[in-house]
Amino acid sequence: MDMKDRVCVVTGGSSGLGRGTIEALLAQGAKVANLDLRPPEHPIDEAGELFMAVDVSDEAAVAAAIDAVAARFGAVHVCVNCAGIVRGAPVLDDDGIFPMALFRRTVDVNLTGTFQVLAHCARHMARNAPGPDGERGVIVNTASIAAVDASSSAAYAASKGGVTSLTLTVARDLARFGIRVNAICPGFMDTEMFGGLPADWTAALVAKTVFPKRLGHPDEFGQLVCHLIENRFMNASIIRFDAGSRV
Repeated sequence: MDMKDRVCVVTGGSSGLGRGTIEALLAQGAKVANLDLRPPEHPIDEAGELFMAVDVSDEAAVAAAIDAVAARFGAVHVCVNCAGIVRGAPVLDDDGIFPMALFRRTVDVNLTGTFQVLAHCARHMARNAPGPDGERGVIVNTASIAAVDASSSAAYAASKGGVTSLTLTVARDLARFGIRVNAICPGFMDTEMFGGLPADWTAALVAKTVFPKRLGHPDEFGQLVCHLIENRFMNASIIRFDAGSRV
């Protein structure tokens, strides 16, 4: 899909991987709606970017926001889910078991939120006029290497595992509408999630990469998202994006 003048919904777009994605999309001439709980820290060009304060775990809010995006820009062509939370805790320690409210909240945001956003975006994508190969829309979800390796949080691993597991099923369900679905599993990225770690912890993470020996950059993630949007033969794929990291 050519991104020029395409309408893209990006969740978690005020920082980190979402911000890197939005900047890459804007550079390609797309129009972008950023759904996040907090506004971006930089000024936005309202001609091409729209910010909406949305909790992706709230289906009514998600549906209303995506309807508003379609009303503002005339369509929805691309959905990129980057919103997510992670809080580590052991399954069992001296204080008891992993807090169940935290487990549910993590799944609600990372997995249920991802599904709600993609489903409501697909509702609008299905109305688009078909392009080459009959394509009407593209969905890119953000999972994690925690989905296939390990994590400091069982809730985070479970939620991201769910994102990877739904990829093929959703791609098959939406194929008849000309909508492609892929997932990216990032490794250790230079975002707020890792930015607050002590230097020796960051060094330990970098040591797990093969090459290059550094954290990934949000703009590199954005480049990969753009490729998945542009390459029509990419569908139902789960892509590790981790410089060879294994946990």
